[in-house]
Amino acid sequence: METLPKALADEIECLEELDARALKRKYPALLSDAGDCSASGILRSIVAYRLQEKHYGRPLAEDAKSWLEADDGGDGPRLRTAVSGSGARARLVRVWKGVRHEAVVRNDGRFEYNGEIFNSLSAIAKVITGTHWNGRLFFGIK
Repeated sequence: METLPKALADEIECLEELDARALKRKYPALLSDAGDCSASGILRSIVAYRLQEKHYGRPLAEDAKSWLEADDGGDGPRLRTAVSGSGARARLVRVWKGVRHEAVVRNDGRFEYNGEIFNSLSAIAKVITGTHWNGRLFFGIK
């Protein structure tokens, strides 16, 4: 699994400490189109995504963009369409008890975490926390 450069990973991890106001103050250019959004979780996701875009010098593939904007009847984005034909993978990141955890969406709709393959995000959340979680909720996908 490819890892982010340390400086970028550290900056993204530090986002967890910022509330909505602090995010808007620190990253006004990245959040210029966020309007009146005051949901810090959403704003953190936007900033993390755009920091990675800046680092890699390009936006996500078009099919990954459509995944982020997709709605499957209220249950959140459709994870199975998150991967582009070019092989780019969506990464889901969560800091839990000070430790950064990253799951990768695979081409087959399953998930990779710490070199293991899982059929659901909930299974990964259980490995991380030791208790049952809704995987989408754990990784901030709603």
